[in-house]
Formats: sequence, structure tokens, C-alpha cells
Amino acid sequence: MLVKRKFMSILIVIIILVCLGFTFGFRYLKSPALLEWDYNQKISEVTILMDDPDDPDMVRLRTEYKLEEVVRGTESNYEKLKKIIKWTHGQWEHSGSNRPSRSDPLTILKEASEGERFRCVENGIVVAASARALGMPSRVLCLKRKDVETARSNAGHVVAEVWLDQFDKWVFVDAQFDVIPEVDGVPLNAIELQDAIARNKSGLVIRSSSSGKFQKYCYIKWIGLYLYYFDFSIDQRFFLEKSEKRQGKVMLVPKGAKNPKVFQRKYPIENCTYISNPEAFYPLIEE
Repeated sequence: MLVKRKFMSILIVIIILVCLGFTFGFRYLKSPALLEWDYNQKISEVTILMDDPDDPDMVRLRTEYKLEEVVRGTESNYEKLKKIIKWTHGQWEHSGSNRPSRSDPLTILKEASEGERFRCVENGIVVAASARALGMPSRVLCLKRKDVETARSNAGHVVAEVWLDQFDKWVFVDAQFDVIPEVDGVPLNAIELQDAIARNKSGLVIRSSSSGKFQKYCYIKWIGLYLYYFDFSIDQRFFLEKSEKRQGKVMLVPKGAKNPKVFQRKYPIENCTYISNPEAFYPLIEE
């Protein structure tokens, strides 16, 4: 009986993998290629504009949504971040097409409390803003597939990266899936995650309080396809009108790869500085 149950469990996993393969294409089940970068490329220091945690709107976000209560009982910023990700993940059900009336975290959370469902974009905004309201520098990060210019849909995904002093680095967080990747207990940034997946590192762990082992395995296979181009807007302030923000974004492009100029065939990628040096893409934050 025990052998039969094990056989059935294995069979179910195989069937699910095959279904995923036929549904999304078997490329989703393959490990991505290892990307190369140009660490010798000379780039001016990248400046990221962020809200001050004491700005009135950030204070309102922190108090109205009781963020200090959300992280109560934690000692390190990393433990706080884990709770913020879980909290953000639970604010609404995912919708790949619905958008808020405004793209600031207060509007998103208000409309979510009224029953609205939102995209990965809004998850990235809320988790980045919430972390920043608690004193952790953050940015919304856009991920793009290699075929970003020719794909008709699903060519991108949005997450966030948060600066953690205890590790002296940026850390990848995906609130849509309640995910933080680690290798040997150290959280990863986006390109470190790509490297770990491509190399099939045995120490890679997907930290999530909302997913089982199989879902985590599927996440690794799924997210790997989006870890090719990486970009963020220079002006990461959440409560300004678009016309008030400093225009421009920075895109990290693998060495030798094409600089994409259009998203999904019809949306121009404008005001973009293309670089291939991860050290410039990941500026150190000095407190």
C-alpha cells in the first residue's frame, strides 16, 4: 500500500509537470542560461530618488496600516521584511489586468480593502513602500524575458528589492508569491537569483510562508525565464504625479545582448540608460 501511494504521488507530480509544459511551453521547465556581465564597464554612479520615511504620506502609510504592529516582535530588518512580504501578499487576490485608480500605495491598499484585485506591479509598489516606511531603502524592480520585444504578452514581471544593512546588500522580494530567495542563509538580489538557478545551486532556498515545496519548485522554474533584463525607474518616490518625477530608468543588460527598445511589440521603452555592470546597478546605500 505504501509503495502504491508513493508511486501515485510521483505519477501526479509527473502529470502536473507535463501539463505545465504543454500549457506554458517546455522552456518554462528548463534552467535558464548563465548570464555574463561586464564588470569593467565604466558607469557613473546611479542615484535613486526615494521618499523619506518621515514624509507625511509615508507616516500615514505606516500609521494607518499599523505597519509597526505587523513587524512587532522582530529584531532584525530581515525578519521585519519577511513579515511585510507576508502581510502584503495577503492584502488582495491576484489579477493580471486590473489597475488601481492611482499607483501610490495608499490608493492601492484602500481599493484592495474595498475588494479590488491587482497585478504584480501593485505588489511591488506596496511591499517596497511599506519597507521604506519602516526605514529600509527600497526600489520597485521590473524583470523582462529575453524575448521582451517579440512576445505578445507575459513578457515581464514586477518585484522589489530592499536594502538590508545586516547583509550590506540589496535583496529580491516577490510579494505576489510571498517569496525571498536565499543561498546558505543569505538572501539574494535578482541577478544572484538568476545565477543560482542557472548553476542549479544546491543551497538555493525559496523562503515563503505561503507555499509548499512543489509550489516553490515551480516558482524557480517560472521566475528563471524573467531573469534576463532588469530595470528600475530612477525616481522611486511614490506620492508624486508622473509629471513631477525625474524621468529615466536604468536597465541591466547581459554582456553582448541586445538593448530592447520596445515592450511586447508595441510599447516603446524610452528614457532608458542601458548598462551591463551589476556593480553600478546595485549601488551601496550608506546610512
